[in-house]
Amino acid sequence: MSKLVTLENANLSVQISRNGAELHSVYHKQHQQEYLWQGDKEVWGRHAPVLFPIVGQVEDGFYEVDDVKYKLPQHGFARDMEHKLITQDELRCIFELKFDHSTMEKYPYKFVFRTIYEIKGSKLSITYQVDNMDMEDIYFSVGAHPGFNTNFIPNTSFEDYVIEFSEKEPFERLLLDNGLRSGAIEHDALKGEHILPLTFETFKDDALIFDHFKSEYLDIYAKHYEDRRLRIGFKDWPLLGIWTPYQKRADFVCIEPWYGVADLRDENHDFKEKYANQVLHKEETFSATFTVEIIDNED
Repeated sequence: MSKLVTLENANLSVQISRNGAELHSVYHKQHQQEYLWQGDKEVWGRHAPVLFPIVGQVEDGFYEVDDVKYKLPQHGFARDMEHKLITQDELRCIFELKFDHSTMEKYPYKFVFRTIYEIKGSKLSITYQVDNMDMEDIYFSVGAHPGFNTNFIPNTSFEDYVIEFSEKEPFERLLLDNGLRSGAIEHDALKGEHILPLTFETFKDDALIFDHFKSEYLDIYAKHYEDRRLRIGFKDWPLLGIWTPYQKRADFVCIEPWYGVADLRDENHDFKEKYANQVLHKEETFSATFTVEIIDNED
């Protein structure tokens, strides 16, 4: 059985792996162009990992629930587990990950986690759903980590591109210290602008993490060719990470909508008090959707 599941219409061919329910390809047929980073172990070997039940790091590699310690690696375990394909047709598929003995050793809650992919025209929608199967409230974070190519216009590379947000607003950036939040906040991080030119130096201190923003989407496009854009929609997502590996000088940028964020340095390890963690009551379902759309004004 192939590990890859394919969705296809007249515009897009999208591939998703059962391993981690991870997006592997967003290929636009008319452009004959791959828009998703294809992975390179020397740079960054992933494509678009799914982050659950944490986003980022927990300090010292562990957290506590009711005074019991649990260990979790960065971004949780969902990205490294095989997800069951529940349903599939040409335009839509659903993957599912259920709690089991191995997850309960790392995360003490009973859950069902679904990832739903659907294409329509030149737009891909990705939805994460969490069902509380426990007898009590459960706590979690969830997020996306897709990498997008920054060479989708011929003869361009990373620093030829910009990110344009849908709103001009005073972006608050949460600063990092070796993968954890330092507690410092850079106010008005874009200096009143809504366009961020992509430069490698921007990422010398790790990812940009924006909190409390109004923008509902952003566009990635080449400065000298604005008609073709990659639009990432993240309406109602509370946090957004933007990242590329600073020293690698690679042609991709990750756009990461999050419900959750890394621990604050020197904070207590209580998972129920973790900033931006979600609380889901018994028998309730959490759902969040983001979109990836290829826009070509010449079409």
